Amino acid sequence: MTLSSAPKRLSWPLLVLFAMPTLPMYLLRGPAFSILPALYAEHFAISLGTMSLILLLVRVFDGVLDVGVGWAIDATQDRWGGRKSWFLVGSMLTVACIFQLYVPPVHADAMYFATWFFIAYFAWTVNEIPYGAWSVDLTTDYRERSRITVARQYFNVASGALLGLIPLLWFLPTTEMNFDALRVLAWMVAATLPLISLLCVIYVPRGVTAAHATRHSLIASFKAIRTNRAFIRFLIASALAGLGDATGAAVGFLVLDSYLGLGAAIGMVLLQWGVAATIGVGVAEFFLKRFEKHRVFAWSAIGCALCYLAFAPLQPGIPHLLFLYLVCSFAHTMFYIVIDMLPQAMVGDLADFDLMKSGVARTAQYVSVLTFVRKATFGIGTSLSLFVVSQFGFEAKQAVYASTAILGLKISAFALPFACFMLAALIIWAYPITARRHAVIQQRNARLGRVVPDPGLA
Repeated sequence: MTLSSAPKRLSWPLLVLFAMPTLPMYLLRGPAFSILPALYAEHFAISLGTMSLILLLVRVFDGVLDVGVGWAIDATQDRWGGRKSWFLVGSMLTVACIFQLYVPPVHADAMYFATWFFIAYFAWTVNEIPYGAWSVDLTTDYRERSRITVARQYFNVASGALLGLIPLLWFLPTTEMNFDALRVLAWMVAATLPLISLLCVIYVPRGVTAAHATRHSLIASFKAIRTNRAFIRFLIASALAGLGDATGAAVGFLVLDSYLGLGAAIGMVLLQWGVAATIGVGVAEFFLKRFEKHRVFAWSAIGCALCYLAFAPLQPGIPHLLFLYLVCSFAHTMFYIVIDMLPQAMVGDLADFDLMKSGVARTAQYVSVLTFVRKATFGIGTSLSLFVVSQFGFEAKQAVYASTAILGLKISAFALPFACFMLAALIIWAYPITARRHAVIQQRNARLGRVVPDPGLA
């Protein structure tokens, strides 16, 4: 059976089941990107300069592992197609290490955080890359890939809403996001992720696979990926968007809690994030059915940039501060949730283009390179942001902040993200793989008989 006869749509029950592991995984990762480093800094007296170095080293080193994991996944052939086996192992590894990171002992220090942060990120890599490659394999259709990504993003949004509800649970002593709340989060993930992952592996088909496995070295893959100009443009835009998000998110909790004094409202902030993200995904779904993915990406990046301009004038003590913060955050969330999901919907199209040119299936490697870039840029952006605020003399929970400290905080929280998102929009605007061109790519791959669909697809 050739690609031309492959079913293009995943049934709704299978689509929902496939997207469900996103909920516990993103419930776990959400605090790790922004809240967790700030909590460790506040509770264990770790300086922001030290924290910035840890985040940079851990995430860049872990990102290098991503590429090797992607190559290994593409090289793995078993009765489940390789993706499922790696995904299930990654889920189990994640559960094995979450309590050490999210429920630290009283003597935790910078080395403890660095060690378990690295281990956790490695476990997430073994889960994330095969999951991403599997989502690409489920269809060969340009629009259907957006549908699958949107379904996953709805569960991502649900994780954010659930995260906002955790601090509001009646048995917790405060409504702040602290280590008591993170302990509850860890138990939720441990109770749900293994079972959901197992059901997903059993019932969801593996999707299309390479008709003829071609042996290739990791170096050959690097060369092929490097010469894919469309992918390089896509990576640069994704990296800039990642830098913009990282610089803002790294100090976002400090802006909310230490500077604006709204830490007690964190539950409300996270809940509005869930509402805004749900609306944002719905709006994105509407536009993705009518416009090219890269144009939706570009307009969303511009929207994010403008939101950071709106955040900048906020300061402690102004009237209706919480309301104004929530309005800005609502708009920013609607735009950024689109940028967060679109790279996964686009990377498969680029792997198809490489398959057409080289005849080698490298889907997991493309996903791994994207994952590496997103982790590395987030690590760099987070470290850069924390380094800037530390150089301007800003530290968590100071009684009074000098004007220079506030300036450093606003550069990291607002100015750097604005610049990064505007550049990302400019670069992605001329992205060459449209729906029409992707259809031509798939037709050629079909004529060459390079992939075979899973008969389990409906």
